[in-house]
Amino acid sequence: MTHSANNANTDTNVAVLNTPELIGADLARRYKLIKAKQTKFETGEFKEHTKADGFDTVLGHLMVLLTSETDSGRIKSERLADCGINIVDKRRRSEAKWFVENEVEAREFIAKSKKGYTSLSALQKAMSKADKQASSKDDTASTKDKPKADASPKTSEAKLLTKDEVFKQILEMCNQNDIETYDIAQMLVDMHTDAEHAVREAKRHSQQRVTSSNGVTLAKAI
Repeated sequence: MTHSANNANTDTNVAVLNTPELIGADLARRYKLIKAKQTKFETGEFKEHTKADGFDTVLGHLMVLLTSETDSGRIKSERLADCGINIVDKRRRSEAKWFVENEVEAREFIAKSKKGYTSLSALQKAMSKADKQASSKDDTASTKDKPKADASPKTSEAKLLTKDEVFKQILEMCNQNDIETYDIAQMLVDMHTDAEHAVREAKRHSQQRVTSSNGVTLAKAI
């Protein structure tokens, strides 16, 4: 019985220690120690703070938890004060939340990096720069892949039709537009007749001008 009771008490204590208020109180204590001894940002401290139980990681998880309590996604100042993390710099709270929300990508980026980072700010800038460079390369590659438009216009050679082909097309157009072929034939005859008449008239006027011109010449000679 005593053993079971001890287990129950232990479970209760763990649950109590995991409340946002107690987690925040522990973070506030750690933050004061960090601020007291910190003279400059160092790579070793960054690695320490971003471990699974590191200050920034725990802070980020708490920020995500407190955000999930709200409908607006904004943590009230009173709630930050309840948890004791209102003393933590606002920018550091935001960066810690970002780190936890992007933890997988961030840790992969850190592992591939040839140099260490001294802060989450430096990590954010490096990842943002890498994303922009990758996006720029993708845009360049897609531009290169696109076939270049031929600036020179392509001229299509006109195919001359035979008289039989022209006749067939005329018949098809007449059928499609409900036109009597006789009417088209009559129009062609009239056009041909008018053309012949115009030629005859032109020849007649030309002969009259020649005759008139010869008459004038003879008159001058006399």
